[in-house]
Amino acid sequence: MKFKSFNSYRKYWALSFIPFLAFACRPEKSKDQHAGKYLLIINGEKGSRDKDRAVWFNSLDSGTVINAGDGADISGKLGSAVILRDSFALSLDKKTGILQKFAYTQEGITAKKSLKLEGFEYISYAADLDSGRMLISGRGSQNISRYAMFDTKSMQLLKTDSFKLPVAKGQSLSDNFGVLSDKRFYVGYSSFGADYDQCSDTSYFAVLDPQGMKPLSVSRDTRSAFPGAGVNGMFSFFKGAHEDLYILTSPVFYHGNHPTAPTAFYRVGKGKTSFDKDYFFNLSEKLQGIHLLGIAQAGPGKVILATISYPSTGRSDFYLADVNQQTLRLLLKDQFQPSFVWGTSGGNIDKQVYFIVNGSEGTAQLYLYDPLSDTLKKGALIEGEISPKSSYLMTSPK
Repeated sequence: MKFKSFNSYRKYWALSFIPFLAFACRPEKSKDQHAGKYLLIINGEKGSRDKDRAVWFNSLDSGTVINAGDGADISGKLGSAVILRDSFALSLDKKTGILQKFAYTQEGITAKKSLKLEGFEYISYAADLDSGRMLISGRGSQNISRYAMFDTKSMQLLKTDSFKLPVAKGQSLSDNFGVLSDKRFYVGYSSFGADYDQCSDTSYFAVLDPQGMKPLSVSRDTRSAFPGAGVNGMFSFFKGAHEDLYILTSPVFYHGNHPTAPTAFYRVGKGKTSFDKDYFFNLSEKLQGIHLLGIAQAGPGKVILATISYPSTGRSDFYLADVNQQTLRLLLKDQFQPSFVWGTSGGNIDKQVYFIVNGSEGTAQLYLYDPLSDTLKKGALIEGEISPKSSYLMTSPK
């Protein structure tokens, strides 16, 4: 009996060791692998870099609670402008002029290669070119707009210069969006005085050769002022179903310049080189002078926008705009105004449009808009060390 008992015990011990052995022999998970399907990057307080967190999670749906405290501490890693792509992120440190590339890892983000840039303290926008190249445009302490073209894989600088484009007499160029389309590079810009005063009443649309950035043509329009957003990270343009380009104008109302210029949508037809004179979606007119900021594209001809008042009230209403029908539909009323730290906390993910609205201290709500069913619903709830001035970035890395 003893012998039988011993054999039974030995058999049990051997079988129980198999899963342990399999677990022990499993390769350790690389830090470069992801710890979830989605990554939420949180700026805990506007302007502060000491409460930034990166949280992995697996569901956007209602019922999911994302706690900022569960995330990795990424304080001091990111600047005011952050560029997200499927497999990497970029951010500029304005004190050092270093453009840092980050990989998405279990810690949220991990610094990889970097690039030293001269004359850059802020990034206005980023545009993807061909063959893994990217162009960013921004400004430095001398208030001169510059661009830098570089290889995103090697982080090697390929070219840096300023756009040689016409502006109003005595003013400085401010380009607010750029996009590569039909083997041409389109730039929308306007101009202003030395202290961001004397805002130009002209929208410029330039077509350039994407290889050397030589201007091929420049057209002008005075129905609004600045084509494209004048705030870091804000939504500026999208392509419609027929490859038309729709540009949301931003007449620098937050500086009090040119207050009569409306927020609107321009349109540039496919293959055209100027704004369509027969199209102008005047958004401010529909809201009795109130301006709007762009959140994200919400389908072939729709976008989500938020109102923004000057002087600021700290509150916003959220609308769905149809650029084909030229209509606005109210989605949410009297919410906290989106923070400008990292843009408007919205984008496109899994064939849905998401945007995040701050609630009272310590809470924020993720909203999901489905273009196919034309419905808005609540998604995950965000809790923890966040405030009504917090800002967010979200991605589903490859």
